[in-house]
Amino acid sequence: MTEQRSFARTVIALSLALIACCALTFTIMLLAGSPAVQPQRVLDQDALARAVLNNVNSADFAKPPTIDDVSCPASIPVEAGRAFECNVDGVGDGNSSGHAWVKVKIKDDQGDLSLG
Repeated sequence: MTEQRSFARTVIALSLALIACCALTFTIMLLAGSPAVQPQRVLDQDALARAVLNNVNSADFAKPPTIDDVSCPASIPVEAGRAFECNVDGVGDGNSSGHAWVKVKIKDDQGDLSLG
């Protein structure tokens, strides 16, 4: 009977030690900023729209477009090499279309952009 109690206590002690190790590992990963815990970075939509507006050809519009005329994909992750297009729909007339597409490419993981 004593051997059974000793075995049970040993199993319980090992289980508690394993749980403590797992909890410690999780805490260290959380404090160290594990990639699995960090939220994904996305581009700032207002800054992106301003950059696109600075890149459009004003001859395509009868009056200068505003930030409300720019539409880009939402929640774009900051990943080097990712490319996408933004649409600028403004006011046109007989000589200007009032429409422009701007190609955007993320150059690095800091969010630097290449517009063209």
